[in-house]
Amino acid sequence: MNYPRFTLSSHRSFSILLLGCLLGAAGAGLLRADDRVTVRGKSSPAYTAWKFGGSEIKNESYVFNKGRFFGGTTRDPILEKMQFIDLAKSLANDLVAQHYYPADSIWKANLLIIVEWGVTTVADSTYKQFARDNPIGMMDTDAGRREMLHGLAQAERDSGTPTAAVQMLDMGYEMNRMNGLVSDAQFQDLDQKSLSLGMASNAALVGFDDDLRADNNSAWGTPQGEMLRAFMADERYFVALNAYDCQEFLKTNKFELVWSMRLSMRAPGMNFRRGVGLMSTAGRVVFGHKTDGVEVTLPGEKAPHVEIGTPIVIQMGADADQKK
Repeated sequence: MNYPRFTLSSHRSFSILLLGCLLGAAGAGLLRADDRVTVRGKSSPAYTAWKFGGSEIKNESYVFNKGRFFGGTTRDPILEKMQFIDLAKSLANDLVAQHYYPADSIWKANLLIIVEWGVTTVADSTYKQFARDNPIGMMDTDAGRREMLHGLAQAERDSGTPTAAVQMLDMGYEMNRMNGLVSDAQFQDLDQKSLSLGMASNAALVGFDDDLRADNNSAWGTPQGEMLRAFMADERYFVALNAYDCQEFLKTNKFELVWSMRLSMRAPGMNFRRGVGLMSTAGRVVFGHKTDGVEVTLPGEKAPHVEIGTPIVIQMGADADQKK
């Protein structure tokens, strides 16, 4: 599959997907408890008022841009084989519900929608791994006692062959020493910082960051924060759309964000291809809208949708003027 490529400046190139548009029909399968989708939308009040504030929703056209793909660390053949055109088709089917339609030319498009997708990576605790590999050494959490045991091990080496238990304790001491750590408390502290960074990165990918920040700032925490942290204990499939003013970009080469939408769901036990359909369906009622924090929904049935034609490849460069 060839994707349309536009060279918009001497420093930047994009793969823009131009899609045909025909109305069709589709249905959704039976839903399960694990089919819950989290939705986080952001949009300016001015855009929301203009787009949805009148008697009718305003029509807008768009082109897709293939953004970053996050493959995770767990082998997932269906995720790896998923083509961007398949993802674009699913999204286009549901974007039409909020009167977003594929443009036949980037010069006529209102929006440039950059799509990112993939799965989060749930980092395992380095401390726990170390503890599993060195159970006796890690059980000793007192730095002073460790020093004493290290001294005993040294004495045993001087007098003969040390016992297996002392060897393991001494190995734990040496491994910590080589890593510049003097106590298990420091090891655990660094480990928690690493896990926190991983969680922060995942939270941003799936759109949980604002809600978790509010939870951290609350003296007693929030039920929402507790729920989202539980969600993040598992890998999550996600699709993120960032819609920019396309004409502003063509004029100034600057990205002016109009709205964004982040959709995610639990990955274990879920087929990514089916998951994309469920996430897209969940987004159909909120694309372009601002949500009140992260919302959790069970997608409904699909309504009439857009059938996608063959993508059009257009080269832009020195002859850009005659393409307009």
